[in-house]
Amino acid sequence: MKKTVFIALFISTHISFLFLHIHKHMQCIKESFSKQKNEQLLASVLQQKQARENELYSLQNKKEIKEHATHALGLKPVTMTQLHRLSHEQS
Repeated sequence: MKKTVFIALFISTHISFLFLHIHKHMQCIKESFSKQKNEQLLASVLQQKQARENELYSLQNKKEIKEHATHALGLKPVTMTQLHRLSHEQS
């Protein structure tokens, strides 16, 4: 009697350890996929950040600002003869 109870307990313990090991392995796989997804998201965000920084630097480029003002907006450079000095009496 005791021998059959011991064998049943021994087998059920091993089966439960087997299921726990499989569960642990599945959790590791799940975390690995999650880590991979987050790394891809991080790479994408870093790439977008780099693109935004490049766009910012190009928008701050004085040569491109001048070209945009002359071509797209139709502005012309101001000469010194076009400038007028304002004094307090004129306002």
